[in-house]
Amino acid sequence: MPEIAQYESIINNKPIHIATVTPDNRPNLAVASDVQIYENDRIIISVNEMAHTQENLRHNPEVVLTAFDKDWKGVRIFGRAKFYANGKYYDFCEKTFFGNGEVSPFGATKPKGAILVKIDRLESYV
Repeated sequence: MPEIAQYESIINNKPIHIATVTPDNRPNLAVASDVQIYENDRIIISVNEMAHTQENLRHNPEVVLTAFDKDWKGVRIFGRAKFYANGKYYDFCEKTFFGNGEVSPFGATKPKGAILVKIDRLESYV
């Protein structure tokens, strides 16, 4: 399996896609821009909107993330995710993504929560 660190330049602070499944088994795709590799086997996402994604994770934690560069080379990341409305992951997102008074494209001045993805598998694509 490729190492997540080799994709740091296309994941950290870059837009990624996160796919979830609704309770009635319909796909849902969202875009997140406040993203960081968190440890060697996890990715953390600051939740600024993504209400459907949060709800879907309560029913099914399986996710797929995609990240790619300007030449469309990148990675698909398969894993299990959990939403946190407070605690250390929320605090990390608040400090990392909003610590200098940043405002999200949606006007948020602090996260609504954090999603922590435990990576199960990576697939490179070119």
